[in-house]
Amino acid sequence: MAISGKILVIDDDPLVLEALNQTFLDDYEVCQASSGTMALDLLQEQPDIECVVLDIRMEGMDGLQTAARIREIKADLPIIFHTGYPGDYSEAEIDIAHQPFDQIVKNEDPARLLRMVRNGVNFYRLKHGSDKIVAIARDEFKMIGRSPAMMEVYRQIEQVAPTDNKVLILGPTGTGKELVARAIHLRSNRHQKRLVPFNCNHKSPDLVESELFGHKRGAFTTAYEDRIGLFEYADGGTIFLDEIGDLDTTTQAKILRVIEYGEMYRIGEPEIIKVDVRLICATNRDISAMVKEGKFREDLFYRIRGFRITLPPLNRRREDIPELVTNYLDSYAVGRGCGVKVFEPAAMDLLMAFDWPGNVRQLQDAVQGLADMTPSSFISRDEVSRYLEYYAGKQTAEMTLQERIKEFKRLVIRQALARNNGKISAVAKELGIDASNLSKLIKDLEIAEG
Repeated sequence: MAISGKILVIDDDPLVLEALNQTFLDDYEVCQASSGTMALDLLQEQPDIECVVLDIRMEGMDGLQTAARIREIKADLPIIFHTGYPGDYSEAEIDIAHQPFDQIVKNEDPARLLRMVRNGVNFYRLKHGSDKIVAIARDEFKMIGRSPAMMEVYRQIEQVAPTDNKVLILGPTGTGKELVARAIHLRSNRHQKRLVPFNCNHKSPDLVESELFGHKRGAFTTAYEDRIGLFEYADGGTIFLDEIGDLDTTTQAKILRVIEYGEMYRIGEPEIIKVDVRLICATNRDISAMVKEGKFREDLFYRIRGFRITLPPLNRRREDIPELVTNYLDSYAVGRGCGVKVFEPAAMDLLMAFDWPGNVRQLQDAVQGLADMTPSSFISRDEVSRYLEYYAGKQTAEMTLQERIKEFKRLVIRQALARNNGKISAVAKELGIDASNLSKLIKDLEIAEG
């Protein structure tokens, strides 16, 4: 089997060192140290070490002291604490003070330790290999961009995905919070089970409770049959609650019970149902402020905010816009079975200068709308300018893509009619379409020609 990297194992028990060596030798070049001092010397001599497995209780310099010194040499090196005395140390305190990549007890399944090391090595490589992390984000996560803000998001995904931590994804509407949730699930140990997304926005409390927890037939007037809830459906996998800030406090309490005890009830049934799910939540609201206002349970907030990922608005990563636009145009061409369209440089400049209050989702709609509206292969600056003026002057948040395209067509034709004094032949020539088709469009769009 090919060696896939170099790791360092540290333990003052020679039998444990040999066992660790046997665990990893098929996959990694294993450096061994029987003391903290020896480990620090090896790290200085061999800078290509990518992960450390470290005992906590050792003679002389113990594991916690050694970890602190390792951070001075290589701050971002993944450290996995490997201890035979789990009751002697507080995992929570170690997490806060030393921020290890992971922790494991010595008598646990070696396969789990091997998986931790593999994830640690991958995380380290991704952090130090921007091209690779961008490719993984694009190909596996369907996330586009290589701005510093997005690189940090990718790294956070790789860091938290292998754990079972709850994750809170923050950011404005349209920034791609569900994509992040899917990426975390795909890179997690639960990836072979379901990811179940649920949007809490604009739903009545009764409907939310029924969908999340299920119900028995006859539990209420419209309960015509038994229904399994999404928590039960996601058992063994991941549930993603989008816009969790919109939940009512009663449902919040029931979710808290699932988190704390791993159990729930269907509506109308007293029997306890056990579930094992990883919880990922997202919101565009200020949950901290909602807690202070009494609109969100403080105890639930502290349970869901374990690991936070904040997505930047598009206007704070403008350098990603050209790549996003190219990706959307390519997808458009494949979906429609037509030739690829491109934006001329001046048109791309306008796209990069626009503020995009609807973020990535709005950009995608705009690119698709412009591609639908533009007859040639080149999308001009004027066409983009007209479209963005339309966006800036009209509220489109509640409109579908087809409604936006229809509205844009109406705007373009009206402007062309005004420029050409209402002459259909002149407008048809300017827009590059047949005069009879233009007349039909004017009628369908209910545009007054006078």
